[in-house]
Amino acid sequence: MNKHIDNQGMASSASPIVKQMTTLIEETGPLTFARFMELALYDEEYGYYMTGGGLSRSTTPIGGEGSDFFTAPSLSPILAKCLVRQLEEIDERLGHPPVFHLVEMGPGDGTLLRDLLQECQEQQGSLFSRLACILVERSPAFRRRQRDALAAWQEQGVGMQWVDDLQSIPGGSLTGTFLSNELVDAFPVHRVRMEEDGLRESYVINCDNALQEQWGELSTPELVSFLSGLDVKLPVGFITEINLEAVQWIKQVAMVLDRGVVITIDYGHTAQDYYAPERKNGTLMGYYRHTVTTDPFTRVGEQDLTAHVNFSSLARTGEQVGLTTTGFTNLQHFLMGLGIEELVEGREQESDAVRTAAQLLRPHGMGTTFKVLMQHKGIVVPALRGLRHRAFFESVLEVVH
Repeated sequence: MNKHIDNQGMASSASPIVKQMTTLIEETGPLTFARFMELALYDEEYGYYMTGGGLSRSTTPIGGEGSDFFTAPSLSPILAKCLVRQLEEIDERLGHPPVFHLVEMGPGDGTLLRDLLQECQEQQGSLFSRLACILVERSPAFRRRQRDALAAWQEQGVGMQWVDDLQSIPGGSLTGTFLSNELVDAFPVHRVRMEEDGLRESYVINCDNALQEQWGELSTPELVSFLSGLDVKLPVGFITEINLEAVQWIKQVAMVLDRGVVITIDYGHTAQDYYAPERKNGTLMGYYRHTVTTDPFTRVGEQDLTAHVNFSSLARTGEQVGLTTTGFTNLQHFLMGLGIEELVEGREQESDAVRTAAQLLRPHGMGTTFKVLMQHKGIVVPALRGLRHRAFFESVLEVVH
């Protein structure tokens, strides 16, 4: 690969995964940042998620500063209660199909699906009896945790299947709901920077057995097409991430889904906000034991790496491949539409459910920073409860100049 590259270095210790990467760089040349992130998170031997590193991350930062934390197990029961209400409504819109496929992509430790099944059995027995669960999970460590969390339900005869990716599922074979919660922000991303002579891409090189970042020519014209498709013109000096994997993922979802709804819950922005001046250095973050860093070369394989989700891109791509945008809101309004307040009415003020609801509904908390995109296919445009209270205008997913 003969590219003119200018250097902007950041050091890393010579851990086993770094040694593996430096050997790969010596053999094949500089890695795109997307390839580096893929290895750091998903390398079969040393990757953060593949070794179960993500299992120790039992907290989720609330808000943009990461100064407030909220335990995922505490959130799951109230989120599950609300989601079951939404699933029941989707089931009704689909005409109560004989098999309702519930596909959870990136199920973590299985807590959310476990709580969903519990709530569904108690409140929606008819839907529960027709559920067929598919867990899309490539990490052996996470699969083990999921199987442990869901063993009791499998013993009761709940249909449950694990797949590595959506490519192993026949096209147009599923009817029901695709659910993801904090999945897309963990997809590997390309990092780009606008310069006077055009867009340049971040590469990772080996310098004295340490990983460093350099900027060079684009590895693929798809990076330019991504921005032009959103009608985005970056100012000189602007750094951002481009998630080409998310584009392919939503295309795969559309291909596999015959009829149903896609619910994507994640931390992210519309294109208008994604490319706002305050994000001129991008959105890439690293998380390690409650600490936050912008240096991706620190503790490679030991820290989580995420980039905010571009919901405009997901919506636009979905529309191109048959997924109609049902609506877009934040998590707070989504849960309000599904009756989170009545679900905790009459409970003790110090109970987990009430404290969870309070955190989700407070201004500038997780409920407003997390967004919910809903898309549908094969059914008449549904008016769903989760979208009753809109936080945004309908045109918000479009880029506004």
